[in-house]
Amino acid sequence: MRDPLETVEIDTRRAITYVLLTIAVAIVLGIAKPNVLGTIAVIFAFFVMIILHEFGHFVMAKRAGMKVTEFFVGFGPRLWSVRRGETEYGIKALPLGGYCRIIGMTNLEEVDPADEPRAYRSKRFLPKLGVALAGSTMHFIIAFVLIFVVLVGSGDVFSSPSVSTVVSEVSGPSAKATIHPHDRVVAVAGQSVRTWEDAVKLIQARPGQTVSIVVDRSGERVTIPVQLATHRPGEKDHVGYAGILPEGHFKQPGILESIVLTPAREFEIGRESVAALGHIFSPSGVQRYLQNFSDKPSKAANQDRPVSVVGFGRLASQAVAAGWVETIFLLIIINMFVGIFNLVPLLPFDGGHAAIAFYEWIASKVRKRRVQVDVAKLMPLTLVVLALLGFLFLSTLFLDVSNPISNPF
Repeated sequence: MRDPLETVEIDTRRAITYVLLTIAVAIVLGIAKPNVLGTIAVIFAFFVMIILHEFGHFVMAKRAGMKVTEFFVGFGPRLWSVRRGETEYGIKALPLGGYCRIIGMTNLEEVDPADEPRAYRSKRFLPKLGVALAGSTMHFIIAFVLIFVVLVGSGDVFSSPSVSTVVSEVSGPSAKATIHPHDRVVAVAGQSVRTWEDAVKLIQARPGQTVSIVVDRSGERVTIPVQLATHRPGEKDHVGYAGILPEGHFKQPGILESIVLTPAREFEIGRESVAALGHIFSPSGVQRYLQNFSDKPSKAANQDRPVSVVGFGRLASQAVAAGWVETIFLLIIINMFVGIFNLVPLLPFDGGHAAIAFYEWIASKVRKRRVQVDVAKLMPLTLVVLALLGFLFLSTLFLDVSNPISNPF
């Protein structure tokens, strides 16, 4: 398929001027406000991610001998292009990703008989599967690299931290009792404490009581009486609460250990992404999402929903403000989510083309002749999918403008 917005007529010179002015304004804002520059960088990284997705298709199609006629950054009217061999490379007016055009993706496309041997539909199973899965594979590769960077640069933040008996934060009863950050808890209620879990059990077993907490403060042991609260704010269970949190430390793997850990951490994130997708599109997930359009949407329904490009921009700004690890983590999650979502075995997703390739391969083996799927028969289902995607795009855009989710960082 060709870009449906390609035929829109515009003043190319004026459009290029507007693009350059937008870039200049972004640079000025970035210099004036570093957080804005970081947000722009994250949004640009998302844009590059989409281009790399298409580049994956492009490389695998070229390797398979397929004819790629176009590789463009953006959509809509052409701003600039150049032809190299049989492929036209260029930039279009709307910076919404990119695409590469491989001839003969379905049986509905008319192809010059001379080019038919080089059409996608004419190739064998493995080349077609390689092209179909190349986009998602690029997302998984990007996520792999980013996870490795985080492991080397900041430690294994993807796993639970190991905690010590050293206090990191103080509030409530302990603040009143003058327990200080960096104090190390030695004993609670006359019983020695070896791990933080020991301290938690001893405190929770004594709601409302005054207990002695012994801490090591710069080498000196100090006994502090603490009037425990009877429960944590918002919790129903009546347990003791002192208002102290431990220091947490993430494991710091070396380069070689990070290489080994990266696939495991990517698998864990992928498993969580699959579970999140299943939850979003489950009957209960759909019901919860639709609650956002009621008069009094719940906070849980608002937080547990997908976001639009506007929401992503806001999340990018919040992640940049939180730090580089949170920023890269956002990009990891986006890559894993997009990579997995794109494997849904329905057109127009890449997973739909992969499913067709599998079906044609298996059916051809069974029937002892070449079988080709008539995509026209799949169009009603494809239109339903497109309609759902359109609804999701518009509804998330509306929600992100009218009722944005709170800062998760």
